Amino acid sequence: MKVNCPECKKEAKTPDKIWKYALYSVQLYTCDNCKTSFREYIRDGKHAYTLKKQKGKKGGYAKA
Repeated sequence: MKVNCPECKKEAKTPDKIWKYALYSVQLYTCDNCKTSFREYIRDGKHAYTLKKQKGKKGGYAKA
């Protein structure tokens, strides 16, 4: 599955971390180009949604 950064739209290569969260498989990425941290949520093998790290907020993610 091809994953693009929600900020700069460059392709992300490999996830930094993968874990299960309820019905989702979560993949954490850090963009090599703009250093944005984001999470991809996948359900039943299909993209469900993306959360992007909010700048200036400790541990805060928002829908991208």
